[in-house]
Amino acid sequence: MELWNLFIVALMPVLKVLLLTAVGVFLAIERVGILRADARNHLNNLVFYVLGPALVGSSLAKFVTLRSLLKLWFMPLNVLITFIIGSVLGWLLVKITKAPRRMRGMIVGSCAAA
Repeated sequence: MELWNLFIVALMPVLKVLLLTAVGVFLAIERVGILRADARNHLNNLVFYVLGPALVGSSLAKFVTLRSLLKLWFMPLNVLITFIIGSVLGWLLVKITKAPRRMRGMIVGSCAAA
């Protein structure tokens, strides 16, 4: 019975996501006609820019404490150093290859993010 309870506990979040996905697909089907193309676009932007970050923030708020931040002090420093080195390498790449003016920002940004 212990295994069955564990299976149910693991299955519930997946079923919730599948149920919400099925409802969203039903609402977005053009034959049903509940959500038009512009409404789907606005909903997509709402989920991407508002609800997704809110979900991540609320999930992290439970586990991030001052003690855990002090243990991970090197992470922001590592990101900053990587960004600086990537930017310098991107700038050197732009200078060496004489990239077109319209592509320079994208090249430096891609190298900095990578």
